[in-house]
Amino acid sequence: MRNSTPRAAEVRDLTISGGRRVRVRCWMGVGRPLVLLHGLLDDSEGWVQLARDTQRPCYALDLPGFGASSLPTRPRLSAYAEAIVEAMDQLDVDGCTLVGHSLGGGVATAVAERSDKVWALALLAPAGYGHIRVAEAVSLPIVRNIAEAALPLALVNPLTVTAAYATFVAHHRLPSKDLMDRVRRRAWRSGPGVRMAVETIAAAGRSEHGFTNRQIAFHGPVAALWGEHDALVNPGHLPTLQAAIPQAHAEVWRGMGHHPQRERPADLAHFIESHAVTGRTRRRPTLRVQRAA
Repeated sequence: MRNSTPRAAEVRDLTISGGRRVRVRCWMGVGRPLVLLHGLLDDSEGWVQLARDTQRPCYALDLPGFGASSLPTRPRLSAYAEAIVEAMDQLDVDGCTLVGHSLGGGVATAVAERSDKVWALALLAPAGYGHIRVAEAVSLPIVRNIAEAALPLALVNPLTVTAAYATFVAHHRLPSKDLMDRVRRRAWRSGPGVRMAVETIAAAGRSEHGFTNRQIAFHGPVAALWGEHDALVNPGHLPTLQAAIPQAHAEVWRGMGHHPQRERPADLAHFIESHAVTGRTRRRPTLRVQRAA
Protein backbone atom coordinates (compact mmCIF):
# COMPACT_ATOMS: atom_id res chain seq x y z
CA MET A 1 0.00 0.00 0.00
CA ARG A 2 1.31 3.45 -0.93
CA ASN A 3 2.11 5.69 2.01
CA SER A 4 -0.22 8.70 2.28
CA THR A 5 2.64 10.84 3.66
CA PRO A 6 5.85 10.57 1.56
CA ARG A 7 8.98 9.97 3.59
CA ALA A 8 11.75 12.52 3.19
CA ALA A 9 15.23 11.31 2.28
CA GLU A 10 18.46 12.30 3.99
CA VAL A 11 21.35 12.69 1.52
CA ARG A 12 24.81 11.72 2.73
CA ASP A 13 28.25 11.46 1.12
CA LEU A 14 30.50 8.63 2.28
CA THR A 15 34.27 8.57 1.77
CA ILE A 16 35.75 5.19 0.88
CA SER A 17 39.29 4.02 0.09
CA GLY A 18 41.34 6.26 -2.18
CA GLY A 19 39.36 9.31 -1.07
CA ARG A 20 36.49 8.35 -3.37
CA ARG A 21 32.91 9.37 -2.69
CA VAL A 22 29.68 7.36 -2.61
CA ARG A 23 26.42 9.27 -2.30
CA VAL A 24 23.51 7.65 -0.48
CA ARG A 25 19.88 8.60 0.08
CA CYS A 26 18.43 7.30 3.33
CA TRP A 27 14.79 6.86 4.30
CA MET A 28 14.15 5.87 7.89
CA GLY A 29 11.66 3.11 8.64
CA VAL A 30 10.93 -0.08 10.54
CA GLY A 31 12.37 -3.56 10.04
CA ARG A 32 15.19 -5.05 8.01
CA PRO A 33 16.50 -2.41 5.58
CA LEU A 34 16.50 -2.42 1.80
CA VAL A 35 19.73 -1.39 0.08
CA LEU A 36 18.94 -0.18 -3.45
CA LEU A 37 21.30 -0.16 -6.45
CA HIS A 38 20.17 1.51 -9.68
CA GLY A 39 20.94 0.76 -13.31
CA LEU A 40 22.66 2.44 -16.25
CA LEU A 41 22.00 6.20 -16.71
CA ASP A 42 20.07 6.32 -13.43
CA ASP A 43 21.00 7.21 -9.85
CA SER A 44 19.67 6.90 -6.31
CA GLU A 45 16.81 9.32 -7.01
CA GLY A 46 15.21 6.62 -9.14
CA TRP A 47 14.12 4.72 -6.01
CA VAL A 48 11.99 7.51 -4.50
CA GLN A 49 8.66 5.92 -5.36
CA LEU A 50 9.64 2.46 -4.10
CA ALA A 51 10.82 4.04 -0.84
CA ARG A 52 7.35 5.57 -0.50
CA ASP A 53 5.70 2.20 -1.06
CA THR A 54 7.46 0.41 1.80
CA GLN A 55 7.76 1.14 5.52
CA ARG A 56 11.23 -0.41 5.69
CA PRO A 57 14.41 1.65 6.00
CA CYS A 58 15.85 2.26 2.54
CA TYR A 59 19.40 3.14 1.55
CA ALA A 60 19.75 4.04 -2.14
CA LEU A 61 23.33 4.43 -3.36
CA ASP A 62 24.68 6.19 -6.44
CA LEU A 63 26.78 3.53 -8.14
CA PRO A 64 30.39 4.52 -8.88
CA GLY A 65 30.47 6.88 -11.85
CA PHE A 66 26.82 7.95 -11.51
CA GLY A 67 25.04 10.73 -9.66
CA ALA A 68 27.50 12.22 -7.18
CA SER A 69 29.67 9.10 -6.72
CA SER A 70 33.28 8.86 -7.89
CA LEU A 71 34.30 6.63 -10.78
CA PRO A 72 35.06 2.96 -10.11
CA THR A 73 38.68 1.88 -9.96
CA ARG A 74 38.25 -0.33 -13.05
CA PRO A 75 35.46 -1.39 -15.43
CA ARG A 76 34.50 -4.64 -13.70
CA LEU A 77 31.58 -5.68 -11.51
CA SER A 78 34.04 -6.55 -8.77
CA ALA A 79 35.21 -2.91 -8.57
CA TYR A 80 31.65 -1.63 -8.18
CA ALA A 81 30.95 -4.32 -5.59
CA GLU A 82 34.04 -3.43 -3.54
CA ALA A 83 32.90 0.21 -3.36
CA ILE A 84 29.37 -0.76 -2.31
CA VAL A 85 30.64 -3.15 0.38
CA GLU A 86 32.79 -0.33 1.82
CA ALA A 87 29.80 2.03 1.77
CA MET A 88 27.55 -0.54 3.48
CA ASP A 89 30.16 -1.01 6.20
CA GLN A 90 30.15 2.75 6.83
CA LEU A 91 26.36 2.81 6.96
CA ASP A 92 26.46 0.02 9.54
CA VAL A 93 23.82 -1.85 7.53
CA ASP A 94 23.39 -5.40 8.76
CA GLY A 95 21.02 -8.12 7.65
CA CYS A 96 19.73 -6.24 4.62
CA THR A 97 17.78 -7.16 1.52
CA LEU A 98 19.88 -5.98 -1.42
CA VAL A 99 17.85 -4.82 -4.43
CA GLY A 100 19.63 -4.30 -7.75
CA HIS A 101 18.27 -3.15 -11.10
CA SER A 102 20.03 -3.81 -14.42
CA LEU A 103 23.73 -2.91 -13.88
CA GLY A 104 22.86 -2.67 -10.18
CA GLY A 105 21.59 -6.26 -10.31
CA GLY A 106 24.96 -7.51 -11.45
CA VAL A 107 26.66 -5.41 -8.79
CA ALA A 108 24.22 -6.69 -6.15
CA THR A 109 25.07 -10.28 -7.05
CA ALA A 110 28.78 -9.57 -6.67
CA VAL A 111 28.17 -7.78 -3.34
CA ALA A 112 26.17 -10.74 -2.00
CA GLU A 113 29.16 -13.02 -2.67
CA ARG A 114 31.43 -10.69 -0.69
CA SER A 115 29.36 -9.52 2.26
CA ASP A 116 27.61 -11.44 5.04
CA LYS A 117 25.47 -8.35 5.61
CA VAL A 118 23.28 -9.43 2.68
CA TRP A 119 20.52 -11.77 3.83
CA ALA A 120 18.35 -11.69 0.69
CA LEU A 121 18.55 -10.52 -2.92
CA ALA A 122 16.00 -8.98 -5.27
CA LEU A 123 17.34 -8.80 -8.84
CA LEU A 124 15.42 -6.72 -11.37
CA ALA A 125 16.46 -7.46 -14.97
CA PRO A 126 20.03 -7.93 -13.71
CA ALA A 127 23.06 -7.54 -15.96
CA GLY A 128 25.76 -10.23 -15.94
CA TYR A 129 23.61 -13.24 -16.83
CA GLY A 130 24.06 -13.08 -20.59
CA HIS A 131 25.23 -10.94 -23.48
CA ILE A 132 23.66 -7.50 -23.84
CA ARG A 133 23.99 -6.57 -27.50
CA VAL A 134 23.95 -2.80 -27.09
CA ALA A 135 26.74 -2.96 -24.49
CA GLU A 136 28.78 -5.33 -26.66
CA ALA A 137 28.51 -2.98 -29.64
CA VAL A 138 29.26 0.24 -27.76
CA SER A 139 32.24 -1.31 -25.95
CA LEU A 140 34.17 -1.80 -29.22
CA PRO A 141 37.17 0.60 -29.09
CA ILE A 142 36.29 2.85 -32.05
CA VAL A 143 32.58 2.92 -31.31
CA ARG A 144 33.29 3.53 -27.61
CA ASN A 145 35.34 6.67 -28.27
CA ILE A 146 32.79 8.10 -30.69
CA ALA A 147 29.90 7.27 -28.36
CA GLU A 148 31.53 8.94 -25.36
CA ALA A 149 32.20 12.11 -27.33
CA ALA A 150 28.66 12.24 -28.72
CA LEU A 151 26.85 11.17 -25.56
CA PRO A 152 26.33 14.59 -23.91
CA LEU A 153 24.77 16.08 -27.07
CA ALA A 154 22.53 13.05 -27.46
CA LEU A 155 21.39 13.05 -23.83
CA VAL A 156 20.37 16.71 -23.74
CA ASN A 157 18.01 16.14 -26.68
CA PRO A 158 14.66 14.78 -25.40
CA LEU A 159 13.74 13.36 -28.82
CA THR A 160 16.99 11.37 -28.96
CA VAL A 161 16.57 10.07 -25.41
CA THR A 162 12.95 9.07 -26.03
CA ALA A 163 13.71 7.32 -29.32
CA ALA A 164 16.72 5.46 -27.91
CA TYR A 165 14.77 4.35 -24.83
CA ALA A 166 11.82 3.07 -26.87
CA THR A 167 14.14 1.19 -29.25
CA PHE A 168 16.95 -0.18 -27.07
CA VAL A 169 15.51 -0.30 -23.54
CA ALA A 170 11.79 -1.08 -23.63
CA HIS A 171 9.79 -2.00 -26.74
CA HIS A 172 7.81 1.11 -27.73
CA ARG A 173 7.56 2.34 -24.12
CA LEU A 174 8.50 5.93 -23.25
CA PRO A 175 10.89 6.88 -20.41
CA SER A 176 9.42 8.53 -17.33
CA LYS A 177 9.72 12.31 -17.10
CA ASP A 178 11.84 12.19 -13.94
CA LEU A 179 14.37 9.87 -15.60
CA MET A 180 14.57 12.09 -18.70
CA ASP A 181 15.02 15.19 -16.58
CA ARG A 182 17.91 13.69 -14.60
CA VAL A 183 19.60 12.26 -17.70
CA ARG A 184 19.50 15.65 -19.43
CA ARG A 185 20.63 17.52 -16.30
CA ARG A 186 23.72 15.34 -15.89
CA ALA A 187 24.50 14.80 -19.57
CA TRP A 188 27.75 16.82 -19.67
CA ARG A 189 29.40 14.91 -16.82
CA SER A 190 28.00 11.42 -17.42
CA GLY A 191 30.32 10.28 -20.23
CA PRO A 192 33.18 8.64 -18.27
CA GLY A 193 30.81 6.84 -15.89
CA VAL A 194 28.64 5.54 -18.72
CA ARG A 195 31.69 4.42 -20.68
CA MET A 196 33.07 2.40 -17.74
CA ALA A 197 29.63 0.95 -16.98
CA VAL A 198 29.13 -0.21 -20.58
CA GLU A 199 32.59 -1.82 -20.58
CA THR A 200 31.70 -3.50 -17.28
CA ILE A 201 28.42 -4.91 -18.60
CA ALA A 202 30.05 -6.22 -21.78
CA ALA A 203 32.92 -7.80 -19.83
CA ALA A 204 30.53 -9.46 -17.37
CA GLY A 205 28.64 -11.14 -20.20
CA ARG A 206 31.75 -12.75 -21.69
CA SER A 207 33.92 -13.48 -18.64
CA GLU A 208 35.07 -17.08 -18.15
CA HIS A 209 34.43 -16.66 -14.43
CA GLY A 210 31.20 -14.71 -14.82
CA PHE A 211 27.74 -15.59 -13.56
CA THR A 212 26.90 -17.38 -16.82
CA ASN A 213 29.49 -20.10 -16.16
CA ARG A 214 29.06 -20.95 -12.48
CA GLN A 215 26.76 -21.03 -9.49
CA ILE A 216 26.61 -17.93 -7.33
CA ALA A 217 28.11 -18.25 -3.85
CA PHE A 218 25.02 -16.96 -2.10
CA HIS A 219 22.45 -19.20 -0.46
CA GLY A 220 19.85 -16.83 0.97
CA PRO A 221 16.47 -16.05 -0.58
CA VAL A 222 16.58 -14.62 -4.09
CA ALA A 223 13.72 -13.06 -6.06
CA ALA A 224 14.27 -12.20 -9.74
CA LEU A 225 11.99 -10.15 -11.95
CA TRP A 226 11.83 -9.25 -15.63
CA GLY A 227 9.43 -7.22 -17.73
CA GLU A 228 7.96 -8.86 -20.81
CA HIS A 229 8.86 -5.83 -22.95
CA ASP A 230 12.39 -5.31 -21.63
CA ALA A 231 14.55 -4.79 -24.71
CA LEU A 232 17.81 -4.05 -22.88
CA VAL A 233 18.11 -7.03 -20.50
CA ASN A 234 15.53 -9.34 -21.96
CA PRO A 235 13.80 -12.25 -20.17
CA GLY A 236 15.89 -14.68 -22.22
CA HIS A 237 18.57 -14.26 -19.52
CA LEU A 238 16.30 -15.86 -16.94
CA PRO A 239 17.31 -19.53 -17.50
CA THR A 240 20.96 -18.60 -16.95
CA LEU A 241 20.08 -16.89 -13.67
CA GLN A 242 18.13 -19.93 -12.52
CA ALA A 243 21.11 -22.17 -13.29
CA ALA A 244 23.44 -19.83 -11.39
CA ILE A 245 21.05 -19.36 -8.44
CA PRO A 246 19.00 -22.57 -8.07
CA GLN A 247 16.95 -21.24 -5.14
CA ALA A 248 15.70 -18.18 -7.04
CA HIS A 249 12.02 -17.39 -7.37
CA ALA A 250 11.55 -15.73 -10.76
CA GLU A 251 8.72 -13.89 -12.43
CA VAL A 252 8.12 -12.23 -15.81
CA TRP A 253 5.53 -9.45 -15.65
CA ARG A 254 3.46 -8.98 -18.77
CA GLY A 255 3.05 -5.50 -20.14
CA MET A 256 6.12 -4.17 -18.31
CA GLY A 257 9.38 -2.78 -19.69
CA HIS A 258 12.78 -2.29 -18.07
CA HIS A 259 11.93 -0.20 -14.97
CA PRO A 260 9.57 -1.91 -12.49
CA GLN A 261 10.47 0.68 -9.84
CA ARG A 262 8.85 3.32 -12.06
CA GLU A 263 6.21 1.36 -13.92
CA ARG A 264 4.78 -0.68 -11.02
CA PRO A 265 6.42 0.47 -7.75
CA ALA A 266 3.66 -0.69 -5.38
CA ASP A 267 3.60 -4.15 -6.98
CA LEU A 268 7.39 -4.23 -6.82
CA ALA A 269 7.37 -3.40 -3.10
CA HIS A 270 4.96 -6.31 -2.53
CA PHE A 271 7.10 -8.63 -4.69
CA ILE A 272 10.26 -7.80 -2.72
CA GLU A 273 8.43 -8.24 0.58
CA SER A 274 6.91 -11.59 -0.43
CA HIS A 275 9.78 -13.28 -2.22
CA ALA A 276 12.98 -11.71 -0.84
CA VAL A 277 12.49 -10.08 2.57
CA THR A 278 10.30 -12.85 3.96
CA GLY A 279 11.15 -15.49 1.37
CA ARG A 280 12.58 -18.88 2.15
CA THR A 281 15.35 -20.57 0.25
CA ARG A 282 14.10 -23.11 -2.27
CA ARG A 283 15.73 -26.30 -3.48
CA ARG A 284 14.15 -25.96 -6.92
CA PRO A 285 13.70 -22.81 -9.00
CA THR A 286 10.24 -21.41 -9.57
CA LEU A 287 8.97 -19.33 -12.47
CA ARG A 288 5.72 -17.47 -12.76
CA VAL A 289 4.45 -15.35 -15.63
CA GLN A 290 2.17 -12.64 -14.30
CA ARG A 291 -0.42 -10.77 -16.30
CA ALA A 292 -0.29 -7.00 -16.42
CA ALA A 293 -2.14 -5.25 -13.62
